[in-house]
Amino acid sequence: MGASGAVGSALAVHILRARLLEPADQLLLVGRGALANEHRLLSMRVDLLDAFDDQRVHIEVVPDIPDVEADIVLVAAGTRFSSKVPSRRDFGATNRAIFERIAGQCVPRLSRALFIVVSNPVELAVKILSSAIDRERVIGMGAQQDSLRFARAIAVDLEISRHDVRASVLGEHGIGMIPLWRSVELMQDNPRAADRLADLRAKSAESPIEGRVANLLSAVQQLVSMDRIAEAYELTRNALPDARIVVEPYITFHSLRSTPNATANAAVQVIAAAAANDRRRIHGQVDVKGEVAGMHGVCGVPVTIGLDGWRPEPLDWLNPEEIRAIQKSTQSTEEFISKTLIDAVRATLTPEALLAIDLTAAR
Repeated sequence: MGASGAVGSALAVHILRARLLEPADQLLLVGRGALANEHRLLSMRVDLLDAFDDQRVHIEVVPDIPDVEADIVLVAAGTRFSSKVPSRRDFGATNRAIFERIAGQCVPRLSRALFIVVSNPVELAVKILSSAIDRERVIGMGAQQDSLRFARAIAVDLEISRHDVRASVLGEHGIGMIPLWRSVELMQDNPRAADRLADLRAKSAESPIEGRVANLLSAVQQLVSMDRIAEAYELTRNALPDARIVVEPYITFHSLRSTPNATANAAVQVIAAAAANDRRRIHGQVDVKGEVAGMHGVCGVPVTIGLDGWRPEPLDWLNPEEIRAIQKSTQSTEEFISKTLIDAVRATLTPEALLAIDLTAAR
């Protein structure tokens, strides 16, 4: 869903290039009920067939959401970044209606499907879709993307391949993300890289990440406002990896209005894990009900995943301070979700009804 957008079209290419589908499988490009959108998808279909038809995957256009039949549904529909929606949370007011339409018209018919959320705000979409289906069949890929970014940032500083680094970023897919240095593992015997990693850990512990992110973001925003993009990237490049991964996407969004290939790559990893059905560990935004560190709400956590849904991984390797940080991120996300949903209801009420609600709240 959202196949005609920048991320959706990149995702289709990444899926086919990764050869996740077997001959006779179907890749459905879902429209939004508008003729112009359907025409774009028809042209996109032919282009994909020209590129990948040797795989014998059936690529078809589905005009609108209620017509979808699938085992895995990728939710990439929604508004793009712009000056009016500069952060992921700012998408809430616009994309909420899209998520609710999917939850009402598609999710109940596909009770055995796995829903992978790509759209922002990831947490809001996961919450809305989880209200219409078994919550273990809904997962957002934001935490996987953030974890890959963290691993890459560390690998760059260590001058090794990201393939040789494992790292976890939990919490919100946004300003409230929690990069966990304790999770970082080197997958090779490299004493020089291990020493440099220890130095990075020590430097990160010298000052709280919140302050470092705030200072870096302020400086980057000033540079971006003056269209000094190269300097903004260089500034983030010199920051520690944990702060870098929070701020660097802001620059990319300013220029591209999206991160299509990075997002598609992370989503493909979630799809591959689900299709393999071998319970490999990934990271994802899911609606937990006390299973993980006693948290209740949508949060990015480590999970194993198969076509029958996700299962949480324990966080008993974290210290109390890290647990509190993730709990704080989850609470903030839940407050945002609640406010977005309440604001949507208030927008439908008359002034008289609003006054009555306000008076009741005052009492």
